[in-house]
Amino acid sequence: MSKSQKTKLGFFSSGVVVFTTVVGAGVFTTTGHFAAELGEGWAVLAAVLLAGILAFLSALTTAELGAMIPSSGGEVVYFRRALGPLASYVFGVISGPFAWTVGSAFVAGTLGKHLSNLFPAIPEKVAAVIAIAILMAIHLRGLKTGVLFNNFMTVIKVALVLVFILSGLTALGFGEVAETTLSESLFSSAGAPADETERGWLEKIFFASIIAGFAFTGYNAIVLMAGEVDQPDRNIPRSLIIGLGLITVLYLLVNTVFIWTTPVAQMVGADGEGIPDLGTHTARVLFGDHAAMLFDAVFVLVLIPTLSSCLQVSSRVIWRLARDGELVPALGATSDSGTPRPALILQTLLLVIAVVAVDKASLLLVNGMCVLLMDFPTAMTIFILRRKEPDTLRPFKVPLYPWVPLVRVLLAVYAGYSFVMKDENHGPLALGMVIVILALRPIFKLANQGKKAQD
Repeated sequence: MSKSQKTKLGFFSSGVVVFTTVVGAGVFTTTGHFAAELGEGWAVLAAVLLAGILAFLSALTTAELGAMIPSSGGEVVYFRRALGPLASYVFGVISGPFAWTVGSAFVAGTLGKHLSNLFPAIPEKVAAVIAIAILMAIHLRGLKTGVLFNNFMTVIKVALVLVFILSGLTALGFGEVAETTLSESLFSSAGAPADETERGWLEKIFFASIIAGFAFTGYNAIVLMAGEVDQPDRNIPRSLIIGLGLITVLYLLVNTVFIWTTPVAQMVGADGEGIPDLGTHTARVLFGDHAAMLFDAVFVLVLIPTLSSCLQVSSRVIWRLARDGELVPALGATSDSGTPRPALILQTLLLVIAVVAVDKASLLLVNGMCVLLMDFPTAMTIFILRRKEPDTLRPFKVPLYPWVPLVRVLLAVYAGYSFVMKDENHGPLALGMVIVILALRPIFKLANQGKKAQD
């Protein structure tokens, strides 16, 4: 096997990229934000399942594009083929330097918080920056080193999630912790309106699934590294489909432990808001305060591979933009070990700035805005390329076309509309971001022309 083949991502490593980028703090924190409002255990599981199905439908369209155009950079490449260089540049910058940066910064900030809990002498942001620097050093050593690290840490992550599920279900099913049976926890009507209609339930579950969907973000990470995947026509679709399937099952089991431990209607804190960290709360109820403290260590081990994968894949967006002549040419360089070093270093610097200078609430706002700006054009790309390039080989095709990608388009439109209507500042903020990105393009073009003139 040649050196280039050795550093390719196989099916297992591709699945690790999907799994470890998606499964982070969200599995233990998201449910608390909507569970009490639903008031029923079965409705919570329905919302999580619906979020998984919606992510799966979106992943099917991503799988077709990734298998069809196996080049690192993901959406940047698809937009260039479907919509042209300007769209590729605008949405590429929104995706990499903006969306992946702020999303990764939120993960890094959460990791820093739990590291600081374990080592109180280290401030949260300092702990986050140290973790980022260590992960950058690992990935600078090469693709193979980064892959081995992510694979090893993901095995630990899966083991910890399984331990949480098995120990929780064992304590609830055979111990004296549970006050109700699982059936009663699922179908108790406590806290649910007596006159709730079937349509009302569907609306509540749908809105809750949008919140639950935060725990499924990042599944497209593998297509950002598509050029480094061995047999991408097979491994990209399989890693997305199997990876999201396993993730959905794990999420349903984790949430089963949550709702069996604490009645859904009681999942509120002292401030009357939802419990922001159901994982720690559940560990405390089941195993006491010492277990809750131990959860800080669990969070650290779960979040390290997530942040590692985010840093690894997001640098490929900057690298691709530079290779396409949309950013400074030097950012398109690749080392002999298969690492886009300049792009990785820049992505790390952007991440550190975001962690130090931006609060978590603003990070979530900007991340949500970027995702919504990206969602509609990404969903439309498959229709455009099917029409524009009908003869291009498609090793994997979305089943039930055009209905599956059409669902994604409609959801993107609805989510974008809801985001704009929720706050009068959201629309101008999104427009301002696009204007700034467009204003920077001539500067990057001049830098590219200067480089060509020197050459």
